[in-house]
Amino acid sequence: MLNTELLEIEILGSFFLDPSLVSEVAMSIQPSVFTQPWHRNLIKMIQELHQQGKELSFTTFATVFGKHLERVGGFDYLTKLTHSAVTAGRIENNVRELIEADARRKAMALVEEYKDKFSDFSAGSFESILDEFEQRSLDIRPKALQQDTRMDDIIDWYEELVLKTQDPGRALGIMTGWDAIDRLTLGFQRTNLIVVGARTSIGKSAFANEIELRVTKRGFKVASFSLEMSKGQKYNRALSNLSGISMQAIRSGNLTPGHLEMISRHMDLVRRIHIDDSRGVTADYICSEMRRLKRQEGLDLVIVDYLQEVLEEAAANDNSGSGLHRVCQKLRKAAKDCDCVMVGLSQVKQEVDTRQNKRPFISDLSGSAAISAVADDIIMLYRDEYYNQDTPDPGIMEVNLAKQRNGPTGMVKLNFKKETQQIA
Repeated sequence: MLNTELLEIEILGSFFLDPSLVSEVAMSIQPSVFTQPWHRNLIKMIQELHQQGKELSFTTFATVFGKHLERVGGFDYLTKLTHSAVTAGRIENNVRELIEADARRKAMALVEEYKDKFSDFSAGSFESILDEFEQRSLDIRPKALQQDTRMDDIIDWYEELVLKTQDPGRALGIMTGWDAIDRLTLGFQRTNLIVVGARTSIGKSAFANEIELRVTKRGFKVASFSLEMSKGQKYNRALSNLSGISMQAIRSGNLTPGHLEMISRHMDLVRRIHIDDSRGVTADYICSEMRRLKRQEGLDLVIVDYLQEVLEEAAANDNSGSGLHRVCQKLRKAAKDCDCVMVGLSQVKQEVDTRQNKRPFISDLSGSAAISAVADDIIMLYRDEYYNQDTPDPGIMEVNLAKQRNGPTGMVKLNFKKETQQIA
């Protein structure tokens, strides 16, 4: 096991030698990273003293904790600690080493815990065990000093704000090329969960397909988890969209040599999209794949078609009886971890079709409470011509940005060409 006793002594002694380090460093340390019981008790007492608004000194410490000095080795042990104190410049490095050592111990224990699971074929599927192991590994990743991190974050935020004032384009997220939508959203924002809802056959998969193609054209890395359509069906839609050749012609093979040449020109773009058409996948599987792609290739935007197909057991406190809330939470967290946009498609309840006004609302989403609680943005799609052949708006898709956590809402009309799944 890693021995950090000397590190712990140097750190604790430094707090008595320079009490200003208590607010700067000591309050950011978790007592559990100390291996010696005396040291864990001592850091807790130092933190408690600071919370009471009292400056650390031997006199103050003895006055407040006189009856409990045996829990930290006695007064003589406290005075000996200062003999090993380090300078303010070294203490932060020592704390980082201590935190990392704690994480290494946890990692070794985790590996030991999973050795039997990996070798036991009856313990469950290898994929699920590996996903679980990976997630728990991420949970023990050592963090920098919390206070330093907060300070670094706000400095980074301010520097980015200054750059935005000098170059307004920096404020933009991932642009779709639909000008009206981009003006509303300022582009799809990284770390956000965007949910797109529509009734069956309205065009939510076509909408997602259009996003994938537009974003890929702009050089972004896209991953598409297609839980409903196969890769072949995805290729049909994508290449019909790009070539302008009808999906029916591509599906039937009723193509001329000219058509084949046009299709082949666009294959490289489609090849750049990572398409996973695995069935029966869990949220943990999707999150694990996202982290792998981010690490190996980079990742900017993810599409999940569709949320209700992602497998997840319901939590004990999930009153809805489904795991949809947990699915959304996990996907949103993965988007934050990978610094990418997460777009999840959602079903809409069939009761919408029985209403006079068939435009869907957020409350019409299947599992609306779970989705609306987690999603940053919610887009609802509607095509009047699907319900009304005499519509005054043929070939129009209404894109209703019904919720935007950090911006305005609004409705945009786009042109929809059903034969080729093009939306412009």
